[in-house]
Amino acid sequence: MKRFPFFVSLVFLLLLIPADSVSASLETATTTPGRTGGTIYFETTPPGATIWLDNVEIGTSPITYYSGKTGTLEVRVQKRLYQDYTGTVTVSSNNRVDFLAQLTPLPSDLVPVTAPATQVTTATIPPKKSTIIIPTPWPTSTPESPVDPAVVIGAIALGFGVIVIRRR
Repeated sequence: MKRFPFFVSLVFLLLLIPADSVSASLETATTTPGRTGGTIYFETTPPGATIWLDNVEIGTSPITYYSGKTGTLEVRVQKRLYQDYTGTVTVSSNNRVDFLAQLTPLPSDLVPVTAPATQVTTATIPPKKSTIIIPTPWPTSTPESPVDPAVVIGAIALGFGVIVIRRR
């Protein structure tokens, strides 16, 4: 029973560590060794185009993307009001490849034109006054507690630790 307060304190401290920092450190440790693919840096003129690699959308340019595959991959670049761009990129193991796409604007006769806004007038009718009386119910919902659940669990654990120490 002498180690019980130690374990309670350890559990309390573990509850305070953000889960994101633990998962981020584990992710970088497990994905770095043994890489077989390569990195591709996609850049377009103008930026902000959607990049597709082997028919899978990977993001908008500029973007650096790690591909687990090696060899020649199909690239498609799309942006509104610009012609689609298709090409290939060759990825080799543990190397970085730069991919630049110059997008061509669509001709002005193919660009959709929006109609100018027109002003619409509406007629409003004043509502009729109702004679029905509706009773107002008492509030039934209770407000949520402003205390974080992790703080409550930690306080309970700390209380148990103090009780155990005092019994000795």
